[in-house]
Amino acid sequence: MTMNQEQIPMLQQMLRSAHQVVVDAIDGVGEEEARRAPAPDEWTVAQLLAHIAEIQHFWMEKAVLITKEDDPNITRSDVENDRRATAVSDHAGDPLDDLIRELAAANESAIATTGEIAPGDLGALGHRGENNPITVEGVIHFLASHLEEHARQIRESRRLIGEAHSQDDR
Repeated sequence: MTMNQEQIPMLQQMLRSAHQVVVDAIDGVGEEEARRAPAPDEWTVAQLLAHIAEIQHFWMEKAVLITKEDDPNITRSDVENDRRATAVSDHAGDPLDDLIRELAAANESAIATTGEIAPGDLGALGHRGENNPITVEGVIHFLASHLEEHARQIRESRRLIGEAHSQDDR
């Protein structure tokens, strides 16, 4: 196997591992906790889960776009930002079990899409904004790290919610 051929399974494992970090962060969360905002203007755990599912589809579409076009700009457009907001608002009220299933389905889709990318395309370039080149492989790395970043955000949200709940019980 060449290095690029070995990279595909490594990228797929990276996405699986990042998903597991999110799953670990929501372990034991209940419906009530998932719906409480940790602070004003902060997303609830449910909103974060809806967003995490959406970003996996979004960024994998951008990775594939880079393989099909010459140096595309993959920065979110205003329309794509509106779609993100709509996805969060449309699904944040879904039952927690449905959010968790959608999260898993989005991750499996990202893993499958990664497997469909030709190893030789991993180095293909797109860009995020001006003077910010990114490869297909870089998009997948970014996605995995973004999932882990949101897992940290979920853990912090749960900590803050727990603290607020403890103070409410006094």
